[in-house]
Amino acid sequence: MDSNKLVSVVIPCYNNGQYLNETIQSVLNQTYHEFEIIIIDDGSTDASTKQFLSQLNHSKIHVFFKENEGVSIARNFGISHSKGEYILPLDADDLIANDYLKNGIKVFDQDPLVKLVSCNVEFFGYRKGKMIFPNYSFERLLARNLFVVASMFRRKDFNETAGFNPNMREGFEDWDFWISLLKTGGSVYRLEKSCFFYRINKKSRNNLLKEKNFSRLKRQIYENHKDLYQQYYIDPTQSFEYDLIKDSMEYKVGSFLLKPFRFWQRFRHG
Repeated sequence: MDSNKLVSVVIPCYNNGQYLNETIQSVLNQTYHEFEIIIIDDGSTDASTKQFLSQLNHSKIHVFFKENEGVSIARNFGISHSKGEYILPLDADDLIANDYLKNGIKVFDQDPLVKLVSCNVEFFGYRKGKMIFPNYSFERLLARNLFVVASMFRRKDFNETAGFNPNMREGFEDWDFWISLLKTGGSVYRLEKSCFFYRINKKSRNNLLKEKNFSRLKRQIYENHKDLYQQYYIDPTQSFEYDLIKDSMEYKVGSFLLKPFRFWQRFRHG
């Protein structure tokens, strides 16, 4: 591949200094070399994080300091100070495979209709495993998030949106943004390999989302895109809430207890 298009990897950081070096190294190890790393210190208070950032010295790394305003504003700030034709948001404690940028750029070069390149995901840290996403449709995206934040998109498509919404400060800001990005059309491509490695900590932001906050954030997404939700029928079996019920112990126990009765019903009416 002879593409020389610049990719901006945008990394907000708030007191994540203990993981940041590993995250940066996963980007520096890329087999595609036309990239820059934009790090936004979002008002870190941790002394070791601030010291690490102040000592960073690499031609591909640019560090910006700002007061703490949340990850959405930090991402928008970082993108506004970047120069790449393509953008990859990345959290300060996660990792990417060394061929992610190369594979993503190849997809964009081959198909101008692709707006978003994502990939398979593996957990590491406190919990291990893989994240399984259903196939993309816009209706399904309205019901649940279908992509991790570390998905690639074109700057020109980002410029057609208002960016990451600051009112999603507690979480789901990436889901809200994918809706904004894809509401005018365009296709999505998911790489058939794990190119993103999602660190799970006991104190990870999504792990700490309580049911009350979870409902409030989903309500905020609805308010942000009310016109779209009024246009599309949302199948409730595609929603996060349905998955939470389906995966709950109560549901599994109930399904187990009812299984013989369901078999008998099918036998009687078969």
